[in-house]
Amino acid sequence: MFSKVSCYLRTLRNEWGLTQKELASLLPKGDRNRVSCVERGVTQPNAGEILAYELIFGRSGRSIFRKFSEETDEAVMRGALRLHQRLEGDDSPSALRKRELLTQLRAQAIKNANQAEV
Repeated sequence: MFSKVSCYLRTLRNEWGLTQKELASLLPKGDRNRVSCVERGVTQPNAGEILAYELIFGRSGRSIFRKFSEETDEAVMRGALRLHQRLEGDDSPSALRKRELLTQLRAQAIKNANQAEV
């Protein structure tokens, strides 16, 4: 579940003077009730909705769904830490490749965190 302020979707929709029904009509499989639930943080946006909102508003999904993005980042990084711990002592080519991915993931997470602070 999201925090009380889960996203900026309602703010963006209102800035453009769109009703929930009008916004829903722009979405694949759009539904006014779904827009309302996402705006209120009752349900999480799906990948298709995030991509659609990025296109509609010209903003990144991370900026529209900041809290969701932060929660997702935290969950991914917890998983990355668990994977890193399981790989300790394994010098196989597969483990080395996975560590490379985890290093890239960490760098991206740091970059995202720095951008969020700006």
